[in-house]
Amino acid sequence: MAEYTILNGITFLLGILFLLSGYRLVKRGREDISLFLMSGTIGVGLMIVAIIPNLFELVASTIGLELKARAILVSANLTLFIIVTYLFNRISHLYNKISGLNEELSLLRTTVSELEDNQKKNNSSKSDDD
Repeated sequence: MAEYTILNGITFLLGILFLLSGYRLVKRGREDISLFLMSGTIGVGLMIVAIIPNLFELVASTIGLELKARAILVSANLTLFIIVTYLFNRISHLYNKISGLNEELSLLRTTVSELEDNQKKNNSSKSDDD
């Protein structure tokens, strides 16, 4: 029988929070599937580790590590690597979107400025004609 500590309870609650976070993203209409899947995977993973605390002993023996703590560190580092890579990818994608929006905004400002100049010229030529 597995021993449960307060840390297991905190881990389980964190898993639920990750699941709720993913649910709120979808509910608000921000249907970013990759972010939802990542949040859900982390949440379910935390809940499984909280319910089955001896899981890392199996992981440690499977990947050839002697200590459960090393298996936890390897798993945590791999998870963080995946998350950081995902976030860098998102930042790059958002940077490209911002660059495109800045270009469109510059073109729009130039067009509006040209239209205002043309309108001023037309108004001044009409007042000269009067």
